[in-house]
Amino acid sequence: MNLYNSLVEVITEAVSNSVIKDAITNKYTCDLRYLEDEKLPNGGQPRIIEPVAYGYSLKDNPVIRAYQTSGPSLKVNEKGVPLPDWRLFRVDRIKSMKPMKGEDSLFLTFPEPPLYDTTGDKSMSRMMYNSKF
Repeated sequence: MNLYNSLVEVITEAVSNSVIKDAITNKYTCDLRYLEDEKLPNGGQPRIIEPVAYGYSLKDNPVIRAYQTSGPSLKVNEKGVPLPDWRLFRVDRIKSMKPMKGEDSLFLTFPEPPLYDTTGDKSMSRMMYNSKF
């Protein structure tokens, strides 16, 4: 990463690949905030996520696969329940993602994520990082 990209990242608070990789590798629960725009109502409100994978969507957008435990969500699961549930988060729409480091921040609530295939993700064309469970 060059100096210009690093400065843009710091100024805009965008999430870096190193933050994403660190959160996935160390299983940190994170406070994620989206940019606010007409497509993302409540974008600036905190979403609490447990990221497990980073890669590229089928439309070639960088995305994070995470288990969202709280915060706003536009989608509901097959039972009509909004959260907790699995979500894909587009990295280019993230304003900030801050790992909540400390003893209580590790998501060890499941030995393997519920209904998550650790060998791949059908919503991703390619995966860069994946949690080890």
